[in-house]
Formats: sequence, C-alpha cells, structure tokens
Amino acid sequence: MKIETKVGLLFVGALIMVTIFAWLMGALVPFTNAYPVYVQYNYAGGIEVGSPVRVMGIKVGKVEKIEFMPNQKTAAGEEVKLRIRISIDKKARESVRQDSKFFINLAGIIGEKFLEISPGSMNTSIIESGATVRGEDPPRIDQLISQSYGLAGKILDLVEKNEGSVTHTLELFDHLVTNLNKTLVQLDKTTQNVELTRLLKNLVEISEDVRAVSSKVRTPEGKRTLDLLHNLLWRLDPLDKAAIKKFFQEEGIRAKLF
Repeated sequence: MKIETKVGLLFVGALIMVTIFAWLMGALVPFTNAYPVYVQYNYAGGIEVGSPVRVMGIKVGKVEKIEFMPNQKTAAGEEVKLRIRISIDKKARESVRQDSKFFINLAGIIGEKFLEISPGSMNTSIIESGATVRGEDPPRIDQLISQSYGLAGKILDLVEKNEGSVTHTLELFDHLVTNLNKTLVQLDKTTQNVELTRLLKNLVEISEDVRAVSSKVRTPEGKRTLDLLHNLLWRLDPLDKAAIKKFFQEEGIRAKLF
C-alpha cells in the first residue's frame, strides 16, 4: 500500500473519530430532533453558547447563539437588547407553553449557568418553532453587593456623626428595660399579697352590691319610693325648729312619750 493511501486512510479515520466525538458531546447533531426558540433578555447573567436548557431539571436542549440587538423591542414596546437562540427537544414540546417562564439559573453555588424553563399549563397553547418570548432577567448580584456596601457606609457614617446621641439612646433604653423589669417583679409580688387580694375581693363584692341596689332603684317601685321620700322631706322643710322644741317640751307630750 502506498504511503499516500495510508495517509488518506489515517485522515479519514481521524475525521470520523472527531465527528463521533463531537456528536457524543452534543456539539454536532446532524439528525436533530429539536426546534429553535428565541428568548429576549436585558441581562444574561453569564449564560454562554453551549449552556444547557432544562425543563423541570432535565436537559432538553442548549443555547445555540447569543445576539446583541440594540434596537430590539418587544410587542409591548419594551426595549430588550439581547436575544438568545435556544434549541428544545421535541419530546419536551408539550411542556413549553405560552405561560412558561424562562429563567437563567445556576447549578449549585459555583456550578454552571443554564437556562431553566418552567412548564406551562395545559390551558395555553404550545410555543411554536421560531417563536420569540420574553425571559426573566436574573438579579444583578454585583449591583446588590455594591448597594449593600453603600448602605453599610451610610450607616457607619451616621453612627459616627451621632455617636453621643446613639449612646444616650441606648442608655435610656437600658434604663427603661431595667425599670420595666423591676415593675413586673413588684407587680408579681403585689399579686401574691393576701391582704391586697382580700381587699380587691371586698371591693368587687361592694361594687356588686351597689350594682344590685342601683338596678332596684331603676325599677318602677324604686322610682315611686324615691318620689315619696322626696315629698316627705319637702313637707318637713317648713316646720319651725322652735315649734318642734316647744312641742317636745310640753309636760303632756313628755309624759306620754317617756
């Protein structure tokens, strides 16, 4: 066999092996059973070409292309400057519907980024091949950390500028808690005092008696009794003290009485 033939066979064999390896790794799919969907974002959160696409935690596709589109807008008029082309296996097509959500997620704490699709409800239609949907922008961790540092700096600056006031406020709060604790202890001791308990019981009984008397006074018989007492007092009012004294000092009346 000629040397040229051996080199040619070696080249063809290497090409076949590379093709098989690319097919096994998912980089080359000559007979694909997937359909494309375009997802719009304003922040991709580190997603890359080749990142997996998952539905309910199961890999059903991958990210095929990331495009910057500064002039792109959604149907509602929102400016969305990033478009990601993903492929989804047709076996998951029944789960990807119009009300599905497209999240950018992280596998573990420091794992790879992937695009997660939440399954939609059966009441909505299936997302067709080549459709464009709006994704859920991931949170900007860098902005949150930066804002946290800024907030912490403002708090420290406020404490440093008002150190005396803060210290005084803490001291007042400490005194308040101490006095409240003493008051609760004294109240607990007071509730355990037998004499005070008896006094409170007597007061309750007196109030019940007064209530019973007042309820009787409000009755028609009680009102008539009050009217009779009122009339009697007013009849005695014109009597002269001297006449009453003379009446009781007469011998006949005194003898009859005593």
